[in-house]
Amino acid sequence: MKTKDSLLGKIKEILSPEFEDGMVDVSLSGIRDNIHVVVMSRRFDDKLEKEKQEMLWSIIDRSNLTDEEKLRISLMVPLSPDEVK
Repeated sequence: MKTKDSLLGKIKEILSPEFEDGMVDVSLSGIRDNIHVVVMSRRFDDKLEKEKQEMLWSIIDRSNLTDEEKLRISLMVPLSPDEVK
């Protein structure tokens, strides 16, 4: 379990500095140890879903995660606080 927990923490450490104004949640999906990421930030205000996904994936792609670690991320949900209201 420590390896899984360390990858979750690593992903959170990569994303959190980019979204200090918001919230980053990283958890196991429960299916084949896939990882789900939810990020809520004002940086997503007035952006199309494609733009929000590209923003998140560009941060992940330039990180030090291995390709195998990146493939574990099965879902990324970028939200503006207005979308949650």
